[in-house]
Amino acid sequence: MTEKYRIECIPNVSSADPDVLDKICAAIHAVPEVDLRFVDPGLSANRTVFTYIGPAEAVFEATQRLIETALACIDMRKHSGVHPRMGAIDVCPFVLLDDKKFQAAFLNAVDRFIEHMGTKGLPIYTYEYSARQPSRRNLAVVRKGEYEQLPSRFAQGDFPDVGPKIWNVATAKSGATAMGARPLMVAFNVNLSGGTKNELLLAAKKIAGRIRERDGGLAGVKSIGWYIPDLDVVQVSCNLTKPLETGVCHVFHTVQLEAEALGYSAPDSELIGCIPESQFKQCTASSLGLGRFKPMSSERLLPF
Repeated sequence: MTEKYRIECIPNVSSADPDVLDKICAAIHAVPEVDLRFVDPGLSANRTVFTYIGPAEAVFEATQRLIETALACIDMRKHSGVHPRMGAIDVCPFVLLDDKKFQAAFLNAVDRFIEHMGTKGLPIYTYEYSARQPSRRNLAVVRKGEYEQLPSRFAQGDFPDVGPKIWNVATAKSGATAMGARPLMVAFNVNLSGGTKNELLLAAKKIAGRIRERDGGLAGVKSIGWYIPDLDVVQVSCNLTKPLETGVCHVFHTVQLEAEALGYSAPDSELIGCIPESQFKQCTASSLGLGRFKPMSSERLLPF
């Protein structure tokens, strides 16, 4: 008998429309073994992050239902938002939650699911562990030019790894999806204060450049500086791709020091989606100022 193992899926869907989100939630809830932990919409991004966990096969079933529902509801030809995106289901990562002995089975299962969704008409660029081209491991490379550049990418032969390779009415409506298995990641934003919007935005971009790994900063940190209109806040927005090495506590403290050096402050922060409870060994949600925009509920803590 094959042992079951648990995985997490964190699809980012290009809509914050409550009616669309209700339909997607219903699609996920239709799979009994799947635990939908959090739904995190962003109005300015016009984007929503779903986080759910469960046995692998159940999670794949819920994900297919989510994708089919999102494709029926979202038209990328009409989409706009502040966050980079290239499709109705912009990015769809899977994370192994159980023992590493399941890693090979997990990676093979993700590959099979990617192939299956390609047969359903979804253009998929594979990334991270599932990347079929080494250059596509990095999401930023996969999503270069965003949705608007997809027609020229298709025309130049920069095709998805799986699914349709023709730009037509269907692919223009759906856009493309980045899909793959990846390690644990935490999406964490630090809010800046103490200046005008333009001053803070300049500071946020400068701090983001100092802390991101590729520019010699913190291990596993990808970061940008941006302004979120619906929240009226400037943020240093971070993806922590090695959270066990560089966690939220260290990132928050580092941004605070960088902000103070520029004459500003970083009073609080924002978590997107869920977070492993182990991230709070050296600090608390309160000390990070979490909860200003969204409540920090127990459902957002993953049990590892």
